[in-house]
Amino acid sequence: MRQWTQDEAIAFECAREAITDLMAIQTGQIAQEGSKAAPDAERLANLRAERSRLAQERTALHLDDLAAVARIRTEYGAIVRAWREAMGQERRDLEKSA
Repeated sequence: MRQWTQDEAIAFECAREAITDLMAIQTGQIAQEGSKAAPDAERLANLRAERSRLAQERTALHLDDLAAVARIRTEYGAIVRAWREAMGQERRDLEKSA
């Protein structure tokens, strides 16, 4: 059995966390859309499908798949960072207008 380095284990956990963050973003968007007076059923279905896909990807991710770990950290990490920045900017704008 192969022993993984601490850096590989940390990268794997970071990749799983990036997927989890994206799932949480999807869940928030589902709640937001669902709370509308006239929710868009197609958008809800797409959001739920994406969240399910992410859950499956997280389950299938293996520590020894270094390429997938690196791809997820790069691609999904950028999406999560951009979303957090946008939410932070939205919060700052709300505070300014209050």
